Amino acid sequence: MLAVRRLRVGEGHLFRQLRLASLREAPYAFSTSYASALARSPESWDEQADSTAQGTDRATFIAFVDELPIGIAALYRHPDGSEVGELLQVWVTPEYRHTEVAVHLMDAVFQWAGDHGFRSVHATITEGNARALAFYRKYGFEVAGDASSQGEGILLRKQV
Repeated sequence: MLAVRRLRVGEGHLFRQLRLASLREAPYAFSTSYASALARSPESWDEQADSTAQGTDRATFIAFVDELPIGIAALYRHPDGSEVGELLQVWVTPEYRHTEVAVHLMDAVFQWAGDHGFRSVHATITEGNARALAFYRKYGFEVAGDASSQGEGILLRKQV
C-alpha cells in the first residue's frame, strides 16, 4: 500500500539513503553530484533531515510502498521568509515512475504548503529533462522563465 508522510526527526539515515539513490540513478536531474553528497558527514545528513522534519519553513516527504521508501520531495521556504517555497529533491524510483507516486508526493507538499502560509511554489528543472517538465505542467505548474542564464535550467511556478 502506498503511503506518503513527512520525514521524522532522527531519520537522517533514510534521507541519506533516498538522496544518494536519486543522485546515483538520475544525475542529470540535480545540481548536486553523487560524489559530493557521498562525501558529506553523517552529522550533516542528520542536521538537514531534522531541519525538514519539524517547523514551518521546510518539509521533506517520503513515499513508501509498505515499508520500502520509493520517493522523495522537499519544500523549502525562500530565505527571505516570504510566502514562496522552492520544490527540491523530487525523485521516484524507476520501478514506480508512471504511477501515481509523484502525484501523491506533490499532493502532500501542496497540502503542507497551504497549511503553512505558502502562496506559491517554484521548481527549477534541468534543461532537457522533458519527462520532469511534462509531469510538472500536467500537475499545474507554469513555465515562469528561463533560469539558464544562471545555469539553473527552467523555472516553473504553481500557486498553492
